[in-house]
Amino acid sequence: MVASLILALAVGTNLPRAAWGAGSEKKVTGTKANTGRKTQSAGKKASVGKAKGKKPRKARSKRNQAASRLDELAGLPWPENVSRLAGQGAVMVLDNHAGAQGPQELYSLNPDKMFVPASILKLVTAAAAMEILGPGYQFRTDFALDDDGGLWVVGRGDPFLVSEELCLAVGKLASLGLRKVGNIYLDSSFFEPGLVLDGNTFTDNPYDAYNGALGVNFNTVNYLIDQGGRVVEYNECTPLTRITLELAEKNAPKGKKAKAGERRLNISQSPQVAEEQSGLMIKALLERAGVEVSGEVILGGTVPASATPLYSHVNGRNLEGMLADLLDHSNNYMTNQIFLILGAEVFGAPATMEKGRQAVLDYLGRHGLSRLNMVEGSGLSRNNSVSARQMGEILSVFEPNRHLAKASGDGSVLYKTGTMSDIQTLAGYLVRPDRPDEPLWFVILLNGTYSPGTREKILSVLKARFIDGPASGDSSG
Repeated sequence: MVASLILALAVGTNLPRAAWGAGSEKKVTGTKANTGRKTQSAGKKASVGKAKGKKPRKARSKRNQAASRLDELAGLPWPENVSRLAGQGAVMVLDNHAGAQGPQELYSLNPDKMFVPASILKLVTAAAAMEILGPGYQFRTDFALDDDGGLWVVGRGDPFLVSEELCLAVGKLASLGLRKVGNIYLDSSFFEPGLVLDGNTFTDNPYDAYNGALGVNFNTVNYLIDQGGRVVEYNECTPLTRITLELAEKNAPKGKKAKAGERRLNISQSPQVAEEQSGLMIKALLERAGVEVSGEVILGGTVPASATPLYSHVNGRNLEGMLADLLDHSNNYMTNQIFLILGAEVFGAPATMEKGRQAVLDYLGRHGLSRLNMVEGSGLSRNNSVSARQMGEILSVFEPNRHLAKASGDGSVLYKTGTMSDIQTLAGYLVRPDRPDEPLWFVILLNGTYSPGTREKILSVLKARFIDGPASGDSSG
């Protein structure tokens, strides 16, 4: 069910829009309703003909030439095909099930050279989370009433606090008899205030969202443009707020009517504005539920010890379910929310990036793995770096949870991609038909100028060599 809002925050997937049946579902925030998204390399659209029958422009011709070139290189003898395709990049294939001698390298190219990993780094965060938090871990948001009638909303970093979850929480408060509140106070003390992660570039692209203890809809705004060019609500659980309307006006085309359709924008002004949007959403939904709100949304502070607990909303999706979604759609916001929570759970609140980083490094140390240069958990930062050998180690500890990774159409490859401008990475498992429970590990790291699809072409060569071709234990060449 989950795809739209998650996919909008993606960096590192190349899934065709049609694959999700766009437009075929009800407008539900956080589902398949909107599959459009931008990556860090977005912004330079390929120059192609706009209408059927129009001759392709030079960009299409160049892409066809590049594709032909990749086919030519892939057709070279093994292992020249891989080395020519990868150039100065890194490629490794390992067999961790080779017997008593331990992991066996079936192929390696530049295995210890360091690269920017992009979104394959999410496998590290996911592996640590499954052990530290556990697959059944559930995220919650608490509500309490103080002595003056103020409603306190205590955020604890729920990575998937979408509008529909908020609707459920507000409905529960109304059913418990809540009829009137004064101010709405947002307690975000579970996270360090004003977090801005390394890699955030302050754009309106959803993948660039701020992280925080209380973020609704991944700290983005969602709305529709109707046929008349007017801004209307995305759905009944996503009311238009002042911040939504301001961003809609800012992003409206100048001098012409906006094209009808869905819009999803990052709240790029500041972490505080993103948090305020969450409060305004809560206020609007309370009023729709028949709860009178006489005060304002107030940021900061911590819930008083004397406040009366009203309700603790537990998200219907557990950690394992969220990890499957964030890996499938490469969701940066969700990944770093979990990364931050790891730090808070291990070292205590408030969550900080350093605590999250240390929690992951300690996890790797317990398994005897190398310390990574990891400055955040999603791969969005270009200051992260990893070698193919280090990623192979990560695949070793993630293998019991490999079902969370994306699967190829025929199930022969379980993988995670990483995509930014001038970065193509890929890591995962080659599933041997005769030994499906003993997969091979593979890592492809390409930084620099490569033709689009180079990593996929390398993967096809590896698959042909080790799965479809000679015995998977063949290390010749």
